[in-house]
Amino acid sequence: MKILISDEVSPACVEKLSSQFEVDYKNGLSPGELANIISAYDAWIVRSASKATASLIQAATKLKIIGRAGAGVDNIDVEAATQKGIVVMNTPGGNTVSTAEHTIAMIMALSRNIPQANDSVKGGEWKKSKFTGSELFEKTLGILGIGKVGREVALRMKSFGMTIVGYDPVLNPSEAAKIGVELVSLEDLLVRSDFITIHTPLNKATENILNKNTLQMCKDGVRIVNCARGGIINEEALFDFLKSGKIAGVALDVFNSEPPGKNPLLQLPNVIVTPHLGASTEEAQEKVAIQIAEQIIDAFSGKTIRGAVNMMPVDQSVILKSSAYLNLASKLGSFTSQAFDGPITKINVCYFGDVLDHPTELMTTSFLTGLLYHVMENVNMVSAPVIAKNQGIAVSETRSTEHQDFTHLITIEIVANGNSHTVSGALYGKNDPRLVAINEFMFDSKLNGFLLKISNEDRPGMIGKLGTILGNHKINIAQMSLGRKGIGGKAMTVLNLDQEIPIEVENELLKDGFADVRFISLNNVLQPFSLQRTNA
Repeated sequence: MKILISDEVSPACVEKLSSQFEVDYKNGLSPGELANIISAYDAWIVRSASKATASLIQAATKLKIIGRAGAGVDNIDVEAATQKGIVVMNTPGGNTVSTAEHTIAMIMALSRNIPQANDSVKGGEWKKSKFTGSELFEKTLGILGIGKVGREVALRMKSFGMTIVGYDPVLNPSEAAKIGVELVSLEDLLVRSDFITIHTPLNKATENILNKNTLQMCKDGVRIVNCARGGIINEEALFDFLKSGKIAGVALDVFNSEPPGKNPLLQLPNVIVTPHLGASTEEAQEKVAIQIAEQIIDAFSGKTIRGAVNMMPVDQSVILKSSAYLNLASKLGSFTSQAFDGPITKINVCYFGDVLDHPTELMTTSFLTGLLYHVMENVNMVSAPVIAKNQGIAVSETRSTEHQDFTHLITIEIVANGNSHTVSGALYGKNDPRLVAINEFMFDSKLNGFLLKISNEDRPGMIGKLGTILGNHKINIAQMSLGRKGIGGKAMTVLNLDQEIPIEVENELLKDGFADVRFISLNNVLQPFSLQRTNA
């Protein structure tokens, strides 16, 4: 395993990873330089300077993990990474306190004109009246986004005697009340707040959320702090309102483009700026560096995948408890992809009985991984749901506590090439996956190794003929399971074999009265949560 670190990180990260992997620490590479080397690496660690663009991700043929030593991932094309089955993980908790403290420092500096007064005194002036400030006591602070950082800011600013209101479309009002925040609408927050601080991620919903129209709603003389992400405030509108005095001042740690270059905001006296220092404390940098290193080590060693932003978070205890069911679902997916002609347009995964004690969402994803792994590249637990959606496959789940014929049963209902089929699997004991039904035929076949699925008319001599053909080609039958629709009707047989069968055997079986001859290999099934991305 090779790991690239392309931004400045604490030496603790390099030291921890170097004990197990080959690590290249190359800070300050240009996009072109990154493009030339990225294909050699299995994991890539960035902070905010490196941009993991779609083109770089496309060039990263071996990459399995992009790790962000910090919270925001707007410098990573998460959609492109997900399409390739690359886990994108971050460390959102490591710099929470540092960012909250920087926010509070910016609020204080903004309220008392500290940077401007500092520059004035150093320039030889002593103009006290010029820098008269505003108390925080009994003022209203509006927090846009009550996540980890927003909560820490709220808890600390209450000690200043501020009234705290917050806007967060996800947070429950009762949870907000526990930390002393009154949850309000965005419009109400803008109208009531004397100070506004931003703590949302940058996404489609939050981009330019503070724009010409929304900033116009603000109280005259409002002061705004942004230590989250550039792009949340429309900079052109912000400039105009600062010039007019509608906004008394702003403190920015982030910009639309970083570094900001000749940004007009930098020329205004009521603008305080820092160079993206929110997480820049020794303590925070060491925390996130160690955290991302530990997450990558755990992921590559098959333990918990923590901090992933493009897949469901899964604890190692859940994987261990449910591994047999995840394996069963994956093998059912692999069997299904080889047993029927596509294209598949609809899948309904049905869970019955005690299997509901395990995470069905993960099992469905595991099924999709097994289904797509044999026919497409870059398939794993990260990319499978997205690939299925992009292929136009409608995926649903049905759950029932009824036990049916088994205490725990998974039944797959699919529409492939316009035809409906069902495949059912169950566990025998603790970890013995079995195929128990195909359509109306019942079986008891091991879901391991090499299988042969064939159909024929139920008449005397067919089983003997099957055994003779396989015997003539020195193919040994490990187990045989026969299902039929009454005497003389249709029959289906599933055999477990000790080896592969060549194509000429399949052709010979088709000539001798057998139909729908399918050789199926379950030897190359991708294990759930494996970070291998391409077909072997």
